[in-house]
Amino acid sequence: MGLEEFYQQLSVEDMNLYCEIADYAAELGYKPKKAKTQTLNFVFSNNKTKKHIMKFSIEKGTPILKMKFYATAAYSHIFRESLRAVVEEFNYKYTGCYNCGKCKDKLEGYEYTYEDGRTYFRCGGELISLFPITDKEVPEIKKLLHAQHQYYLEKEMNNKIGKAKSLEGA
Repeated sequence: MGLEEFYQQLSVEDMNLYCEIADYAAELGYKPKKAKTQTLNFVFSNNKTKKHIMKFSIEKGTPILKMKFYATAAYSHIFRESLRAVVEEFNYKYTGCYNCGKCKDKLEGYEYTYEDGRTYFRCGGELISLFPITDKEVPEIKKLLHAQHQYYLEKEMNNKIGKAKSLEGA
């Protein structure tokens, strides 16, 4: 799959964990491609949906999983806390809609609500860096990847139907 350079940086335990996630992404049709960046990054993209769903990175010698999971509204503590950390990372600077035009019918992204009621939106075009993961999180990671992939497939199908209907009406 081309991930050998990434795997060489990992412990045996981490390698097994990331291999399982990469294999599942491959089952869904996502292939890793090394990004042209200073740090070691592999982005997983799908030719059918034209979307990327996750990234494996090495940052300061530590493996990092970054992924999209906004298609699912309910997820466990590690995902909520990872989202909170991303929202707070630059003092709330990168929150809200960027008005990029990619969202057509509704905003696509994450919402984080604090106990005091403050709510922040994070664009779904951005990957969320997860806190260090263990094999305990792998089943939920797979579930979230599957849900995100299904969301992309449904969106692609709806876009095709919409284009076909507009051609019929022309």
